[in-house]
Amino acid sequence: MASRGFLAAALAVLAALATAQQRQALAIVAVNVVDVVNGRILPNSTVVVNGDTITSVAQSGSAPKGARVVDGRGRFLIPGLWDMHAHMEAAGTPWLQLYVANGVTGIRDMGSSLDVILNMRQETSSGRTLGPRIFAAGPILDDAPGDWPFRMRVRTAADGTSAVQTLKLRGVDLIKVHDHTPHDAFFAIAAEARRQQLPLAGHIPIGLTAEQVIDAGQGDIEHLSNLELWRPCSGGSRYSAERCRPFFETLARKRIWQTPTLGASFELLTIGTPASAVPAARMEYASKWLRSMWAQNQTLVTDPNAAREMRAKAETGALVTKDMAQIGVPILAGCDSMIAGFCVHDELAALVRGGMTPLAALQTATINPAGYFGIQATSGEIARGHRADLVLLDANPLADIAAVGRIRAVVLAGRFLDRAELDKTLAQVKVAVSR
Repeated sequence: MASRGFLAAALAVLAALATAQQRQALAIVAVNVVDVVNGRILPNSTVVVNGDTITSVAQSGSAPKGARVVDGRGRFLIPGLWDMHAHMEAAGTPWLQLYVANGVTGIRDMGSSLDVILNMRQETSSGRTLGPRIFAAGPILDDAPGDWPFRMRVRTAADGTSAVQTLKLRGVDLIKVHDHTPHDAFFAIAAEARRQQLPLAGHIPIGLTAEQVIDAGQGDIEHLSNLELWRPCSGGSRYSAERCRPFFETLARKRIWQTPTLGASFELLTIGTPASAVPAARMEYASKWLRSMWAQNQTLVTDPNAAREMRAKAETGALVTKDMAQIGVPILAGCDSMIAGFCVHDELAALVRGGMTPLAALQTATINPAGYFGIQATSGEIARGHRADLVLLDANPLADIAAVGRIRAVVLAGRFLDRAELDKTLAQVKVAVSR
């Protein structure tokens, strides 16, 4: 009995210590806070976090008594990044950790098995699994030929209505359509998504126009419609910014989000081959299944010039994206099955190469995703009352967007992960994907 009493007392002490650690405030002091709304640097700032929430941001402020203090001198603090086009079923659980190790604290999954992605969402939101905040579409709704992954087959209007109702009951955050969504099913999906108050996103189904899907209620277009969105307004095969301006102004006025996925378009036909620009060291984080999927996609293309042409289209897409953004079209950073986390850094770099400023590029992965989900009052910037998703950088991303890859620490929903912990996480991911 005495030994049991001792054990109970010991467990109570450990529980009390754990609770105390959870309640300990975090203070990042003397740091340069990056204001992603106005493009300013707020020097010598103290950011205080309690639980999973930022409780104060003050220049020349002091750390509260008992807080864990992190010295931010010479470093820059940004909001956590987002990947707004992920497919977690393709990558598996290890990539959840890989995202965090690269400063990505939120993702929008755009097509995965419903049970798989909802389980991941529950695991990360509960804290049982280290991973980003997940917003999920569930399976793509279409009638793609063959055995394409990530899908729920719909053929008729009744199928489309039923699918949306089912996904709503299961708790998805949005609905996704694709190239092969039948027209009757698409319009039924769009109507039911409106009734269920679910955002509708995805591709423009073959045979429909951008105007038709927008009028039906689709509020987001992926991949610049397979890098072809600018062709109808240009009136030919050469991009015309002048001719497309009225169309872009319509997209801006109606707030039709664009997720260009430029990096994926650039690499789709080469990743995993000697022609790829992805470093070999980064490929060590890619699972065998994902490598196989990339290779299988590449076998479907027989034109030897296809990779070069795709890269040229991606470069045009970057210019198109810059022109859209300048007019006011809202842009989101997304990866589409490239290597988690790293690909967000690559996407921001691609946006800047296309002519966007580093600030505008950074906004596509911070405040813009928050705006898309309607959570900008509590996410997307470093401000009091916002969720404590933060990335501490060694350099200023407003001067050089490549700084987003120079990560000193990550704060995920208030949990502080220093460089040593991030390196340990990276090592664990390498081991997990090699199995």
